[in-house]
Amino acid sequence: ATEGLEHDHLADLGQMLAEATGSPLLAAQPLTSWPAALAAIEELARSGPAVVILDEFQWIARATGDIGSQLNRWWRTTGRELPIFLILSGSEVSFFKREVLTGSMFGRRTGQQQLLPFGYRDAALFFPDWLPEDVIRAYAVCGGMPYYLEQFDPARTLADNILRTMLHRDGVLHEEARLLLHEELPEPARYFSILRAIENGATKHNEILQRTSIPQSTLDQALTLLRELQLVRRAHPVTVPNPDRTKQTRYEIVDGYLRFYFRFMLPYESRLKTNADAERHLTEMVMPNLDHFVSKPAFEEICQAFMRREENAVAAGSWWGNVRIDGRNQMREVDAVAIDGGGAITAIGSCKWTIERVGLDEESLLAEIEPLIPRASAGTTHYFFGRNGFDPALEQLAADLPQKVRLVSPAQLFY
Repeated sequence: ATEGLEHDHLADLGQMLAEATGSPLLAAQPLTSWPAALAAIEELARSGPAVVILDEFQWIARATGDIGSQLNRWWRTTGRELPIFLILSGSEVSFFKREVLTGSMFGRRTGQQQLLPFGYRDAALFFPDWLPEDVIRAYAVCGGMPYYLEQFDPARTLADNILRTMLHRDGVLHEEARLLLHEELPEPARYFSILRAIENGATKHNEILQRTSIPQSTLDQALTLLRELQLVRRAHPVTVPNPDRTKQTRYEIVDGYLRFYFRFMLPYESRLKTNADAERHLTEMVMPNLDHFVSKPAFEEICQAFMRREENAVAAGSWWGNVRIDGRNQMREVDAVAIDGGGAITAIGSCKWTIERVGLDEESLLAEIEPLIPRASAGTTHYFFGRNGFDPALEQLAADLPQKVRLVSPAQLFY
């Protein structure tokens, strides 16, 4: 379906059914109502097993307000007895949660699935000839959404793709964030302010409250909606047994493209008026700061995913908390932690997206903090992820203790 009125949807569906069935009646006489359309679908199914997909269903529902009730009634009386697989799909997450899963068709479904973005390994397939470092940067910029990834031309450089698709005013992704948020959210300006605050370092509830000056009850509702749409997540240390009750939380933007938009595009709109302005912004602001942007959280998320696979862990994420060192409580953080089904830590890791090589001092830091992390043990494996390699001393330690110390380069992340 496309944005339009009911007669447009019926005409398009009638044409598709005519092509699928070869019916001269449907070809000659357009459908005039949804009962007629459902009768035509019924006729199709009676001739043999059929799959019927109503894609971008939200547009149908906006044009035909009672379509959910009509489908519900038809399925209850007729559809469920037919050899038919009926799929309702679309890209507007909030609509499906509100109107389909809990609305007029509640209880009629035999299953549901929300398609998630690609992980970093699948995203890499869009850029088969790029260096691993640039694949990681592209994943940090685009996230795992196939639509965003396919806008990047693998025959061009990463910088040229960012300039052409995002920074140029006519770039296909230049306005994508604004269009997405206006489609999914009421009062988008409020959500723009929240997302911008989070991307600029206000990750705790009180910090967002102070940065945006939004009333607390309103902010709580907005954050809940952003979480439901999977635009924002409420992160917590991976070892926390009951995430809903912990106060060790921070908010993060989930999608890489939205992170990039709120970091490098929205605050600088006045600098992106012309292509020349965009090129200057790319050279002076984006590229000098891109690796810092990649380092957290994108590179850490990639390393966590790698550790989860390697360790066959049930979960992997970051850890942070107050620990007792030299008689004082100090905040410490570990970039990557993998846990097993019993909640015990199997591996901890340090993720360094820097031009410097990872040195032996990073092993000393992990060794110091390991006994202070709940449910860590002496058998915990130490992973080190380095963009530009490792010092000889750390390489020697890994060679001497291969079961304890593992070194992972960007290329190895994709094996």
